[in-house]
Amino acid sequence: MGRCRAALIVAALSLLPCGPASAADAAKAGKSPIIAVLDGQRVLRGSEAAKSIRQVVDARRAQYEAEIETQRKTLKTEEDKLRRQATVLSPEAMRDRRRTLEQKFADLRRQAEQRRGVLTRAFNAAMLRLRQEMARELSWVMDERKIDVTLARTAVLMFDERLNVTDEVVKRLNERLPKIEVSFSPPKKK
Repeated sequence: MGRCRAALIVAALSLLPCGPASAADAAKAGKSPIIAVLDGQRVLRGSEAAKSIRQVVDARRAQYEAEIETQRKTLKTEEDKLRRQATVLSPEAMRDRRRTLEQKFADLRRQAEQRRGVLTRAFNAAMLRLRQEMARELSWVMDERKIDVTLARTAVLMFDERLNVTDEVVKRLNERLPKIEVSFSPPKKK
């Protein structure tokens, strides 16, 4: 399956030649290298696994936003109550309660930021796994078709559609891996 191919594809996703040795060997043998084109972005947007990742992350985002909004409303209610008490509280008591309330708002902002980080890490980790699986499928297609070079669609201005392996990679990926698990657990401490 060629670890060189998979590493190059995943590392840059530029999907450029998989080692010059393949094309050079083909040239020495007197034949032209076999070339393919892959629209990696279409794979990352249109595969069932990509859709499942987005659905899971969007659902968790909505859950987090609802929780944060509930807490924000509670703090707003406390703030309104504190404003009404301004005439009956001493300036020191008012200052202490205001400071406590501001700390709660700061904690809520920090919590919201942490949750955004959790979502981002979970999404990125799942998409990395999808890229790795896409590289594996592409590598198998390249081996089966004896393809020497696969170019990223974005690197090619015009090409014969028969060179496009995107649909085949998406189909294989959907069959083998229709879902990718998204983990929202915190990163492991080193």
